[in-house]
Formats: sequence, C-alpha cells, structure tokens
Amino acid sequence: MKRLKHVVSICAIAALVWLCPLSSVWAGNFDANIHFHINTQRYTYAEIVKWLQVNIERAESLYSNNPALVIHPTFMQENHSAIKVQTDSNGKNFSYLGFDNASDLEKFMDDNFDNQARTKTDGHLTVLVVDTVVKNEDKNKGLCGRATFPHWVNPFNRKRGIIIATCVVADTEPKVLTQQYLLAHELGHFFSLKHTFEPYVNLNPLSVSNCNKEFGNHIKCNSCQGQVKPDSAGDLRECKGISNVMDYCTSEIGKEVLNACQLNRAAKQRERYQTSDGKTDYQAMAGLRGEGQCEADADCEDGEFCTAGILNLARNICKPKSDRGTLCTTKRQCASDRCSWGVCADADECRADSDCGTGNYCGDPISGKRTCKDKLSDGSVCTKDEQCQAGRCKTGFCSALASASMGESCRFDDECREGKCNAPVGGVTKGTCVCSKDSDCGAGKWCDEGFDAKVNACRPKLDKGEKCGAVGTFGNDHKCKSGTCSGLPNFVCK
Repeated sequence: MKRLKHVVSICAIAALVWLCPLSSVWAGNFDANIHFHINTQRYTYAEIVKWLQVNIERAESLYSNNPALVIHPTFMQENHSAIKVQTDSNGKNFSYLGFDNASDLEKFMDDNFDNQARTKTDGHLTVLVVDTVVKNEDKNKGLCGRATFPHWVNPFNRKRGIIIATCVVADTEPKVLTQQYLLAHELGHFFSLKHTFEPYVNLNPLSVSNCNKEFGNHIKCNSCQGQVKPDSAGDLRECKGISNVMDYCTSEIGKEVLNACQLNRAAKQRERYQTSDGKTDYQAMAGLRGEGQCEADADCEDGEFCTAGILNLARNICKPKSDRGTLCTTKRQCASDRCSWGVCADADECRADSDCGTGNYCGDPISGKRTCKDKLSDGSVCTKDEQCQAGRCKTGFCSALASASMGESCRFDDECREGKCNAPVGGVTKGTCVCSKDSDCGAGKWCDEGFDAKVNACRPKLDKGEKCGAVGTFGNDHKCKSGTCSGLPNFVCK
C-alpha cells in the first residue's frame, strides 16, 4: 500500500531555497519499482530477502521528505554465468564477481543489469546482490556497493543498475547482515549525495549548498558521533554512536542519519526523476541500454512502435506512433504506417507520382494535401499525361495510341490500329475507326466502304481465283493482289 508522507519544508530559509524540491507545494510519493537480482552463497535466498526488506524500510524512512520514497520490490534469483562460486579456507562458498578494472565492471552492469524503462512511466531500477565484487583482481580490491551519480553531478557518468555485495572476504566472518543502511547509502549516490569525506564539485566549502561542510576533515568515519573502532578486517568503519548514511561507518547502535542539506538535495534529485505530473520517470533513470524493453513492434501495445534500430539508438522503448507531419525516419514511427520526405504522411498522401504505387498518380491538392489516385482509363477527362493509364493526355482526354480496332470507339485518328477516326476534330465527341479509301489501310489491305454505315473495314487483298465482286459492282480491281478483277460473269481475281 502506498503511504503519503508529509514533511516540514525549509524552503523559507533563503540560503537554502535552491535545495528545495521544485514541487514542494504538494506532498506526494516517489514510487520506485526495484528489481533485486540475488546470487549469494554465504546466505540463503530467504535470509537475503529478509535483510533487503529491512534495508528497504530504512531507506524509505530516511528519504521520507517530499517526494517520499516508496519502494515496490521484486525479488528474483540470478544465475548469470559471470557470477562464480569460490570457497574460502574454511570451506565456505561465496559468490564472486571479478573484473580487471572499473570499466569492465561498468560495462558488465551496462550490458546485463541496467535500469529499465519500457515507457516513460513504466520501468524499474535494478539492484544486483552478490557476496563479493572485486574491481581489480591484481590488488584484490573489493566493493560493498556501487551506484552512479546523476549526470549533473558527474557529467561523464552513465546511469546503470546498483550493485550490492554482502562483503564476504575469505577467512573472515561476515557481518554485513547487520548493515541495515547499505541500500540507503547506494540510493543516496543515485539521489546525488556524495560520501561525507568527498567534496561537492565547484561548491564553496563554506556554502550552505555543501552538504559535507559540517564534517570538516576528509577521513572516513568523519561523521561518527562517538568512538570509532576498527572492524573485523582492521578498517576504521564501526561507530559506537550515530553516523551519517553517506559515511563508511556502520553504526553499532543501528542509527544512521542524513542532515537537512542531504535530505533536501536528495529530494530535489528525486523530483528530477519525476514527470511534470509527479509520476516516476524511468527513462530519466535508465542507462545506456536500460531502455531496452522491446526488440520489435510486436512487443509494444497497439498504436506504439519499438525504437529498436531507429537512428542506431541502443535505448529500445515503446513509444506512441506519430501523427501526420511529425518528423520520422521509418514508417514504423507513424500511425499511418507511412514515412515520406522525413515526416509522417497519410497512407494515400504524395508529393510526386513516384510516391504512388503502380497504376496510380499523385493528384492535385485537396484539403491541403495531394493524394494518390487511380490512373484514368482511355477517354477520361485529364489535365496531364501522368494521370492516364496510357501515359497520354490529348486535348483533355486520356488517349492510347493504336488502341481501337476497326469499328471500335475512338476520338483521334492515331487511336485506330487501322483506318481513321470519324469523330470531329479535337475529340470533343466520340467516333468510330473507319476507312474511306485504301490508303487509310495498311499495305496489303483494301478499304471495304460498303453500301451502308455498318460495313466499313480494312480487309486483306484477295488471292487469284477469289471472288472480287458481283453484278452491279464496279471498280473492284483494288481488292486483288494482282490488281485485276475479271468482272462479268465470274468476278474473280486474276
């Protein structure tokens, strides 16, 4: 259940105004989905989950000022092949991650345990939990935790998942399960807090913006309000009193705190990780590959596309498809499934005939855009050649060369395969392909004008012996290949 938490604002203090959360006029939550990937050998899975739950409670209690941190955890067992099992001299196993340097560790986290953002408000932070992490195997330099700072604190830093180690060192008895503030410490870095013994870059040491000025010296455990004593490894890391969460001290009395400056600095950063309406912005917290929650459009909801492969971005998230006129590089980005000229266009929109498919042309603008239209058949009214299936617009009509046989409809002479078109000049009305003399027909043919309007065609010239006339007909010689028709009584070609 979400808990609404209220705090007293210190925004009225003029010197601290810059630290106040941007929306401190309202009280709300910073809801954080966190996935804990657990691989430990020294402790059982159940023991680690119980320990993490205590850490979660402590972190929520510390970061309770507006917007109050509310963690929604998911616990899962992790079996990545890079996590090895080693055995100490006492025969006890522990999980181990080893890297030659910090860069290799960071790349491993980038590739495998990044924060995730499926959409702007749908995602999770990632925490990897193991027993031991060594970032310099030559020197056996181990880590108890590692987190990244926001870009405005470290501009050259990339955001990635948090790693927490139970700090098992061979031949020593681990005591990390008594450390109830380890998660709060690493989240503090993610919320822009430095260690108490580290300077805030470009800040006057005496400035109220310098959250560490009260600690004075720059040694670890400088926040301890009591005696500092060595831990089991001989390091001065145990405080017999209250200590600051961002120090390296562990409070023996179990009380670790943040000062007012740290609380407000962290609250301001949480607001930077929120949308304008107060929702958690997982895209703002995701790393180089952390937004990779889709591989193809099929992984997204209806009306969304996956950014995979878009401009070589490694951040693969689902985004709403764009409307007409929005910049695009692929049709997958567009609601119309059409990206042309660098913008989303309607499915039938065009700027040139080449934008349309076969059998279509780009029509004149209607309602501010041009659209693809079916090409026009012969005889249709047209204004340009590209509108016509035949590729020709002649005096306002689509016209195909040599497209009409004798006796078929036509508007122009060159539409007739044989003969000529008897339509009025200009094709305003239709006519028919006819002939009036042999020259209207091709070689080897004669014009059969006939005695009525029904018979008017070009016919092949006749061979010797074929009938070329009848009683009462005259001028039949042109019908014969020989050029001579016998006349009466037989009327055959010679």
